[in-house]
Amino acid sequence: MAATEENSQLFPIFILTIMALPLVPYTILKLCHAFSKKIKTIHCQCSDCARSGKYRKSIFKRISNFSTCSNLSLVLLWVIMIILIYYIKSTSREMQVFEPFSILGLEHGASDSDIKKAYRRLSIQYHPDKNPDPG
Repeated sequence: MAATEENSQLFPIFILTIMALPLVPYTILKLCHAFSKKIKTIHCQCSDCARSGKYRKSIFKRISNFSTCSNLSLVLLWVIMIILIYYIKSTSREMQVFEPFSILGLEHGASDSDIKKAYRRLSIQYHPDKNPDPG
């Protein structure tokens, strides 16, 4: 049972890692590519060229450049990663280390006979036939 709980706690972290491995480098690549594009500059400063809008991008053109399939999927994957990070952060619990001596109520240097006595005492305490109401 403890192994199943441990696996269920680690599964979102595994998914986050698998998502982040390709997503982070791809995002960096896309951002570097976007910043390295050369912007058209107006060579002519005359009023006719300025009014014609030849070198000016419309808002629809800018939106269509952003809303390509790869950019939208990139944004969607980042949103999923943020939700996954929030889920991991909100459900994370302190994982307890398995300490058999503390379960038995003994110190770490206990002898074999003390371990056997503590084990027998707990087995009688939690056995359903010996003690119907363990507690």
